[in-house]
Amino acid sequence: MSIGRRTFLAGAGAALLARPLLANSWPTRPVRLVVPFAAGGPGDFVARQIAMPLSQKLGQPVVVENKPGAGGNLGTQSVLDASPDGYTILLNTVGMHAVNPLMFPDLRFQPQRDLLALGVVATVPNVLVVHPTKLGVNTVADLVRLGRQKPDNLSYATYGAGSSPHIYGALLLKAAKFSAVTIPYKGSAPASSDVMAGNVDFLFDSMTTCVGQIQGGKLKALAITSAARSPLLPDVPTLAEAGYPAVALKFWLSLQISARTPPAIVGLLREAVAESARNAAYGNALVARGAEPFHLAPGEVQDFVNRDAARWTALARSIDIKPE
Repeated sequence: MSIGRRTFLAGAGAALLARPLLANSWPTRPVRLVVPFAAGGPGDFVARQIAMPLSQKLGQPVVVENKPGAGGNLGTQSVLDASPDGYTILLNTVGMHAVNPLMFPDLRFQPQRDLLALGVVATVPNVLVVHPTKLGVNTVADLVRLGRQKPDNLSYATYGAGSSPHIYGALLLKAAKFSAVTIPYKGSAPASSDVMAGNVDFLFDSMTTCVGQIQGGKLKALAITSAARSPLLPDVPTLAEAGYPAVALKFWLSLQISARTPPAIVGLLREAVAESARNAAYGNALVARGAEPFHLAPGEVQDFVNRDAARWTALARSIDIKPE
């Protein structure tokens, strides 16, 4: 099996024994959950965790499939190209939903027109990390000072255009008034690996993927984007504490589906996702990696996504994000 097609049958045995939440007519076969990022990243982690309780609710296996590329657009397009029968869903992020249309104006799809939200399943803070010794910095102030002294001499990694590291990095550059070169990667794993190797200078990595490297001394954490310090990294200040509150924003991940899907199936999936997001084991798994579950009633999901996506789009325009 190729890496690009790596799949994971989440809770298949339990799912087959579970009493289906939905009517007997649907689902009658496995549901495919497309992650438009490389395996091992924050989206992949969240998808594999939510797939387990979701498979139990649906009474069918939920198969996680990684389709990275083009800032998440390749995987998104594959979901929209699939039959709109409820058997193919997408792990989406606020960046893909709200910022990608600015980055990729020639897309065949428009997320807010062509996708419907099933549920917001997690929020994930990012941590500003650097190589432990290469730059010789210990604080955000040190990094900013270095960036101002040598314009465009520093580089920062992203998971691609419109990703959370891209947004947070651009926000920091604007707020701190220095410049750096953007280096896009296909996901968290290759981006953080290059920071650890000293090939790129800094990264707003997902808490879910970098906490182990920070605790193991392979990365140095300068600040976290959450509103409060994390119990997993109690000595790492928030961006607000470091003097940059504008960079402290919630980054959420959601499950979405083609807007052409029959309303009855959308409604049933929203119920299943809402119950799955409240699963205790799922919530504990997120918290253990520094993420948090996010609870919305099924009837509140689309309004929240529309409203918050509009806020992120306006924010992206304010930092002059343009097509790459």
